Amino acid sequence: MNNWLLLFTASFLMAATTVFAQLDDAVPPEQVWLFSVGGSVHGTRAGHSGQFVLPQAPTCCSGYGAASSFGLGGGLFLRQEFTKHVRLMVRGGLLPLHGDFASSEQVLLSGQVPGTVQHELDVTMSMLAFDALVDFRVPGNIRLMAGITGGPASATFSTRERLVNPPTGTFENGSRLRAVQNDVELQGLPSFGVSPTIGIGYDIHLTANHRWTLTPEVLFTTGFNTVVEGLDWSTSVLRAGISLGFAVNAPRPPTPIERKKDVRIDTIVVRTAPDALDRIGMGEETYLGTDTIRTPDLITVLERFSRTDTSYQGTVPVLRAALAVRARESDGRVNSQFGITVTTQFVTEALPVLPVVFFDPGVATLASRYVRVGSTDGFREDAIVPRTPVVHHNVLNIIGSRMRRKATTTITLTGSADPTTEAGNCAVARARAESVQRYLTETWGIDATRIRIATTATCGPERPTRQQSEEGFSENRRVDISTDDMELLASVARRRFNEATSITPPQLEYDASGSDGQYVTDWTVEARTADSVLFQMQGTGKPGVSVHELSTVQAEALVNGNNVAVGLEMKGLRGSTATAKASIAVRKDTLSVELERLTLTLFDVASDKVGAIAEEQIRRFVETVPAGSTVIVRGYADMLGNAQFNRELSQRRAAAVCASIRKVIKRRVTIKCDEVSTGFPPGIESYRTPEERFLSRTVQIEVQRPRP
Repeated sequence: MNNWLLLFTASFLMAATTVFAQLDDAVPPEQVWLFSVGGSVHGTRAGHSGQFVLPQAPTCCSGYGAASSFGLGGGLFLRQEFTKHVRLMVRGGLLPLHGDFASSEQVLLSGQVPGTVQHELDVTMSMLAFDALVDFRVPGNIRLMAGITGGPASATFSTRERLVNPPTGTFENGSRLRAVQNDVELQGLPSFGVSPTIGIGYDIHLTANHRWTLTPEVLFTTGFNTVVEGLDWSTSVLRAGISLGFAVNAPRPPTPIERKKDVRIDTIVVRTAPDALDRIGMGEETYLGTDTIRTPDLITVLERFSRTDTSYQGTVPVLRAALAVRARESDGRVNSQFGITVTTQFVTEALPVLPVVFFDPGVATLASRYVRVGSTDGFREDAIVPRTPVVHHNVLNIIGSRMRRKATTTITLTGSADPTTEAGNCAVARARAESVQRYLTETWGIDATRIRIATTATCGPERPTRQQSEEGFSENRRVDISTDDMELLASVARRRFNEATSITPPQLEYDASGSDGQYVTDWTVEARTADSVLFQMQGTGKPGVSVHELSTVQAEALVNGNNVAVGLEMKGLRGSTATAKASIAVRKDTLSVELERLTLTLFDVASDKVGAIAEEQIRRFVETVPAGSTVIVRGYADMLGNAQFNRELSQRRAAAVCASIRKVIKRRVTIKCDEVSTGFPPGIESYRTPEERFLSRTVQIEVQRPRP
């Protein structure tokens, strides 16, 4: 047998040498008989069968039968193709053939006690196995294998007899084990055992030239009929694993082929209407030819085509903007030749401090319209813009600054919730007062002991606004600030400034109807003076005629001799634009009469009662009025009542203030108490917020005297 195996191996190696000249041939691997070397790893299952007693470890009455074990084996191989469907492989490696045997024997122990003795035989056996296999490729890459496996084996064994039953007791040696032998060399093994082997595998080529091939495989070697000479003991082995082969004569990998398509595109541009959709019309492709570009690493097949596309693109429209600015006089006349004239007057005004902070529905945090300073160092009361809403929005800073200067003054904060929309929620009412307290303590550093928090019995205002509308409800969501120190709530200090009293024309008409309308998407008309925007109007589509009403607030932003620049900007489709401009001359005239003005916030809703704080403010304001002056008292009301009621209420308020003035003034002055205004008080531009409505329930005292 040894001579036969040597002859087989020699023939195999001679066949392999016939293909080494093809190592670098640039041919497909299907045209080369590949010679491969490699290795394999297998999981093994060895199955033993028979009926034997080992002479080296005899048992008294029973023999051993079946056993099995699992192990791990591996080896190296040489493999030669004789055709692309048939190849031979010689493999050598280690093959584990372990087995653990057991047989039971019923015995009588001392005292005629029945018992069970188990005979155990553990065989540790391995074979230096050589496989000589022929495999056949069936459709695909499946390989069917057949051949022989043989080689010398070596083994040791361990044996023992174990007392299984009864669970207590021992052999005569005082132990539950006897006849123990460990690691004894097994005698009688054949010098070279041979058995048939069959198997199946599947080639997975890891490279295009088949240089590396991975083969999952299963091999079965049927019984080595004589494990120990003279015994009925045979062994079979099932192997499952992988082999990795390296073909030493594999041709160079085929050069990759990349196919590309090159289309040369000419584009014809066709202009369409500005509002038409842009689109591309693709033409037919014309074949021009094929170029093959070869490099050592790549073959590029380039197919060339030409195509003419048509691009339909909308035309960018040309817009034309036209703007004419005209004056609309109070009598309805329209003038094209005009300028803006502003009449101003020097005014010294004392603005009221409204000791109330209003809150948004259901919340206790300060509204964003109230000014909160980050650092108190930069706050100056005399720097506040002289307008009553602006003063009110700084009320907490004014009170905080004054309390810091007057270290003994205390205040009471009375929180309120609206009785209707907030059901007089006491928790919300108190939280609002705490929010005001927190700002004064944390920002202005006022000691919390100087600030008392209170609520009314109903947790609503002591004198609520009963108007059943959002305007009335919003006036009841507030915190009232009260104190015994009249100086704390005194009007903001008088300052002399030049105030616009009138502006002509009252309205400006911007006529852009002469502009193009087609393809216009939106437009903007903006008027600027110096670096500020006076006003701005916007619209979509074609611009037309717009009217803007000028106010004295805007008049104050105008500068004498500095024209108002008016611009029209139109935007259209496809990014088109057009502009037009106009300019309006500005002239400011200052009256020779100077005013001193005191605005009082002293009346509750529908009330004309003058309170103690107002009486003190009136006294201080008029006690220095020089003889010969004119004192004008104007009453105002908010919009909660009807027009007739508000006019009568304004008149009663003016009369009540005039009565207080006459108590103080003893000099010869002219007092006019019959001026009643139906519009906004000075500095008020709307009734949107509760503070604007509160500040509208007022009386303004104006002293007219010649300019010095």
